Amino acid sequence: MASCLYVGPRLDGFRVVSREGLEATTERHRLEIPVAPMTASAEPLAELEKLPGLLGVIIEMHQGWPGRNHLKAASAVLAKGRRVWFHWPLEDAVECIDHDQIRTYTNLWLFIAGVRIWRRVAGKVSRGWRALGLPFRMLRVLVEQANKSGVEETGELADQALAAVERSRGALERLLFEAEPVPMGALLRSADAQPRIPGTGVYLRTDFWARITSGGSYGHTCYVAKELAAVTERFVCLMGSRFAMLDDYGLHQVVLPRASETSNETDLLAAHWFYYSQLKLALRAVRPAYIYERLCMGNFCGAALSHELGIPYIVEYNGSEISMTRSFGGVPLVHEALFVRAEDAAFKQATLISVVSQVVKDSLVARGIDSEKILVNPNGADPEAYRPMPADQKRALRAELGFTDADCVIGFTGTFGGWHGIDVLAEAIPVICRRSPRAQFLLIGDGTHKPQLDEAVIRHGVGDRVKSMGRVPQAEGARLLGACDVYVSPHNSHMVDSKFFGSPTKLFEYMAMAGGIVGSDLEQLGEVLSPALRISDLTAGDVFVSDQRAVLCVPGDVNEFIAGVVALVERPSVAAALGRNARQAVLDQYSWQRHVGHLWQYLDDDREAMRERIERDRARASAVPQAPVMGVVAPVATAPVLRRVETGDAYKEEVQDQWNNNPVGSHYAKTTKPRSFEWYREVEAYRYNEYAPWMPEVMEYAKHPGEQVLEIGGGLGTDLSMFARGGAVVTDVDLSAGHLSHAKENFGLRGLQGTFVHHDAEHLPFPDRSFDVVYSNGVIHHTPNTQQVVREIFRVLKPGGKAIIMLYAEHSWHYWYRLVWEQGVKHDLLTTWSIGEIMSRRVEITENDARPLVKVYTAKRLERMFSEFEKREFCKRQLITSELPEGLRWVPLGPAEKLVGWNIIIKAIKPRA
Repeated sequence: MASCLYVGPRLDGFRVVSREGLEATTERHRLEIPVAPMTASAEPLAELEKLPGLLGVIIEMHQGWPGRNHLKAASAVLAKGRRVWFHWPLEDAVECIDHDQIRTYTNLWLFIAGVRIWRRVAGKVSRGWRALGLPFRMLRVLVEQANKSGVEETGELADQALAAVERSRGALERLLFEAEPVPMGALLRSADAQPRIPGTGVYLRTDFWARITSGGSYGHTCYVAKELAAVTERFVCLMGSRFAMLDDYGLHQVVLPRASETSNETDLLAAHWFYYSQLKLALRAVRPAYIYERLCMGNFCGAALSHELGIPYIVEYNGSEISMTRSFGGVPLVHEALFVRAEDAAFKQATLISVVSQVVKDSLVARGIDSEKILVNPNGADPEAYRPMPADQKRALRAELGFTDADCVIGFTGTFGGWHGIDVLAEAIPVICRRSPRAQFLLIGDGTHKPQLDEAVIRHGVGDRVKSMGRVPQAEGARLLGACDVYVSPHNSHMVDSKFFGSPTKLFEYMAMAGGIVGSDLEQLGEVLSPALRISDLTAGDVFVSDQRAVLCVPGDVNEFIAGVVALVERPSVAAALGRNARQAVLDQYSWQRHVGHLWQYLDDDREAMRERIERDRARASAVPQAPVMGVVAPVATAPVLRRVETGDAYKEEVQDQWNNNPVGSHYAKTTKPRSFEWYREVEAYRYNEYAPWMPEVMEYAKHPGEQVLEIGGGLGTDLSMFARGGAVVTDVDLSAGHLSHAKENFGLRGLQGTFVHHDAEHLPFPDRSFDVVYSNGVIHHTPNTQQVVREIFRVLKPGGKAIIMLYAEHSWHYWYRLVWEQGVKHDLLTTWSIGEIMSRRVEITENDARPLVKVYTAKRLERMFSEFEKREFCKRQLITSELPEGLRWVPLGPAEKLVGWNIIIKAIKPRA
């Protein structure tokens, strides 16, 4: 197993990783590298000198292209004789970097840097012309040309934000008129279905202004994302700020750029438009099975893109932030109506709305939302992260914090503000300390009301009995709670326009810790903690605990709260019994795993009610315009059951998924019945008359009579039949069983003879020196180890035999204009995906969403790859008028394709000696 130095994307940290299969990589490969903490270092590459046994360096990429510093670092490592890989964690892809790849990526970096300079200059020029009074229409045209994929640079940011408010107003009215839920349909799991939801799940949270690192909202997001990922084939989190805990769980996380440095009302509304185009491109690329969004004020991207792209949409709504602002913000919202409309749009588009309490559901029903799609799904806890400590560990932690075995530690965690009952806690702590000498307090968290509590502690001289830890990371908070014997939740409502609607995560975390709880009998808190003891039960002599989970007090009643806490401090056996029952309730009902399970169960139960809308929604989704793609293939009417070659390689599996389901070239047959003789003839006619009339001559179909010809990847058998009709004895080897089935059928209809072999080209199943010609047209750039295929071609050729191989060309119009510029830069895909991933998603994209590996080559690189051959010749071909912008369609294609054609053909001879 190879060990390498793993370097962070900013070249400021490192770790050593060991990964099986890394040493065997040759070009681009799917290879997951687990997330782990890094050691900070200003010069991480210096570690190579200290660790001479390392194979090389893996450099993590945080965007689609390597920057100048990445390229310099890679060159330096190669100069030391070590290997280099670039790693894109979101893609689970590593790319082996050599001097050829350094040149390729240097060209890409120069291209992007040039575009950025051009846009910056164009933006400044356009603003200058505006100041001179040029017509706004001319200015707008100039800016659109200079910055089509970005935000218009026509004025001050404040002007843009205010314009966004009006833009949001119109967009929301349209969305509210058109919105309609997209059913989950066949994605839902059942007892007889697959264990995971197929495809990619997306968690969306766009509150860029929050930047939280712990607390209920933070934990809720991380735990729900973890459990969603556990039941989904692939999963990615699109986040407004980084959540380190998601990294700890090994979840893919894309942190969106910060929409604004401030977060006033217009900033929040403008943020929708800042994120909209980025998210639209990302979701088109990912094609998610569903979007799960934690709803954020003012941003309706999730709803809009669910509607436009036909994606099922689950909304998590934990209560009105607008109501919270009214109750605790102190200043009314100027654009409150727009924020409400944004929520309404999300609710109308949602396939399912998950709310934390019945109060929240009632509020939505009162707003006219269909009650049938609202699931009351209380928060929960992770019973593994929050669990009682073994006695020895608890003793050690208490000693670390300054507590003794004789102390009764009372814990509180959360945000010190709003409805958390900090006023009650501040008044109660001094009294509890006077009444119970054993009582000690451990406070975790911070917030606007913390000074009120601190002042009370100091004024009453109980500072030595209260230990404040401040805000700590989520995992540390869970550890600290393990020191406690009793937990308190003195929530008070304080809402000015509604009932208390919360479902505090700390309540469930307390329950999972198996300690005694004193809480407020307030809406869901009372429901979750019931059955419970009341204060009257604690003052009636002996206390018997059967199935009770906690002690409940009247919300805001300080005296009841004090009495409840003192009673549990003095009765540790009662506290322990209540704690055991509370933890069992979490295991039975309130774990995050069960929370996420409720979503799918609810959708599954409601499937019949939505069935009648499925066909209509599918029709609407299929009508949504997609990003420009190449090679969309129509389905074949009938197909045999296909077997697969077990390769153990993710990219090769994608190849089989692609061409088993979407036979290459079949979409060109538009007028004949699939799998008929006329259908194969129509495919052939288009290929040689319109698409590539150069092929018969350049590929030498008629020049090898009587010779043994092997085609690697014969597709429908179109080219191979040309060799056969020219008198060659032909063999077809293909990884796609679907292609082989077609090729056999095509030959049978034509009365031709051929041999058809289902196998992997990296390990050809033929003896040495078997063939006079090995031909491959657009195939071997789809396999991870193309060099290995070249070695196999050399092996199976007879001395003096000829290789005729076509691959995609890097120095081509198609690569630089259609892929790098149009897809990568103009549509902004390179901010998220590598050019390799973009090619996988765009070059051969089809309706079954397979993403085969696609690579491009230069003549110089192919010279080295075919170095064992002699008489190497190269030519460029393939450029069609429709690929050119309208202004360039006058260019003669013949000369142009020889310079910038998409196909590079190498012909080479195996030496006779």
